[in-house]
Amino acid sequence: MARKFAKKALVFAKELTYGVDAIAATEPSVAVLGREVKITPLAGENTALEYDDGNLGNSAEIETETYVTLEFGVDWAGSGTAVTPAAYDKLLGACLRKATVKADSVEQAIDEDGADSITFYFYMDGTLHALVGARGSFKLEAKAKEFPKIMFTFTGLFVPVTSAVLPATDFSAWQTPLKVGAANSACTLGGSAIKLISFEYDQANDVIHQEYVGHEEVLITDYAPSGKLVFEAASLISFDPFAANTHVVTFELSHGVATNQVLWKTAQLQLGRAEYGDQDGTLTYELPIRPLSNVDLLISK
Repeated sequence: MARKFAKKALVFAKELTYGVDAIAATEPSVAVLGREVKITPLAGENTALEYDDGNLGNSAEIETETYVTLEFGVDWAGSGTAVTPAAYDKLLGACLRKATVKADSVEQAIDEDGADSITFYFYMDGTLHALVGARGSFKLEAKAKEFPKIMFTFTGLFVPVTSAVLPATDFSAWQTPLKVGAANSACTLGGSAIKLISFEYDQANDVIHQEYVGHEEVLITDYAPSGKLVFEAASLISFDPFAANTHVVTFELSHGVATNQVLWKTAQLQLGRAEYGDQDGTLTYELPIRPLSNVDLLISK
């Protein structure tokens, strides 16, 4: 019988010790209510032997590096409970973010010394792909009339593939998203409201697979966030994007309702060179953005 592409499930757990299977150790696990899940089960390199043996043509290759990459998206939403981390909280922890519970919110700040790691189990109709010691990066996307999402990319250590049945999954920790639009979203640039069409943020962590004698690890060695804003072009008097090139301003995007509200904000957003765009016949500005330092925050309320 043919195996079904849609019969798949993804589960993760935070590791207490790097590279030690947290799910097998019965650490609390979460089933991912995800989209666009993609796995590369044998990432890495093969190297040709290339002997001078007097023959033309190809020589055999041997495996010299193997790891696993995993990509997926989740809804950018709150937890559904006040002052409680969202279901994706520990995923952000393995992407150089650290959660702090405040009186009325949970803040995820950049943690340059962060060392959290994740174990993933990815089930694909009869097959289990496990990866341990996973760390990664993420992107935020919020577009008008669509659901906002976080797109994760993780790299983990290879574990031999085994046969396994799909597990029972509980997605109750995930909240139903709200569309980006007039009712539930607000955005300010430099303290003034703008009519935002789309927001993109890429933390762009440098994620490397490192292997030495007696040592194998996935590391995050740097990050270089970037992004893009698209918004309706108001009068030049109210905002001159051409004069604002390289200016550093505040920015805040909030979305959702109480217990299901998320924000991304920074006090140091550098604006790039503006271009014109067209949204249904309406003139727009398209601005590349450059978050500076490590002060931007992801917040859930």
